[in-house]
Amino acid sequence: MIKNRFGIVLLITLSISFMLLMSTCKKKNSEINFTGKVIDPGNNQAVSDAIVTLSSTSVQSWVYNSNFQDIASMNSGQDGSFVFKFKEQAASAYRIYIYKNNYFSNTTVINATEVSAESGYNKAFELSPEATITLKIKNTMPHDSTDRILFKIVQGAVTSLNGCPEAYINGRGKEYDTTLTCKTYGNRYFKIESNITKGANTVLRRDSIHLNPFVTTGLEIDY
Repeated sequence: MIKNRFGIVLLITLSISFMLLMSTCKKKNSEINFTGKVIDPGNNQAVSDAIVTLSSTSVQSWVYNSNFQDIASMNSGQDGSFVFKFKEQAASAYRIYIYKNNYFSNTTVINATEVSAESGYNKAFELSPEATITLKIKNTMPHDSTDRILFKIVQGAVTSLNGCPEAYINGRGKEYDTTLTCKTYGNRYFKIESNITKGANTVLRRDSIHLNPFVTTGLEIDY
């Protein structure tokens, strides 16, 4: 009697284990529907023909690879949308890389827990167009050699090659005259804040200008 009960328990345990194994295998063979849309955050308009590449870190042959491996690549549609469909995998993270000429590229890393066959994945991704600004700053009303302008880009700084710097720039002297040309975001306002000191007086000045994408815009600050 005891042996029969033991056999029944063993049979049930094996059956449950087999069902769990089949469930896991089925899940890993499920298809993930990964969708998104590329937009210009400056005007909330779709960006078409952007190259979108989906990558992942995964376990292959029981070995974890921390490097991102490309799954697929495609261009965004006229409405900015893109769709990737692929078999669910043992991934720890996914990465979306979006590129288009004359735009600032976007790299987004997504935790694998946010992506599943059951819920899929859907999100809007920003891609900002480039604009160029030529900033001219000149002391046109000098007081003495201690004249000073301390200015900083408070909106529009870009940490990329030829991007507009984020750090304060210190200009001194009666004849201070400088020109800065750099890349920034189009379809947005470019803003600068300046502290201007002449003699015993210090004033705060703010300047801003809306930039059209893909062109060069000039901004002059005379003080």
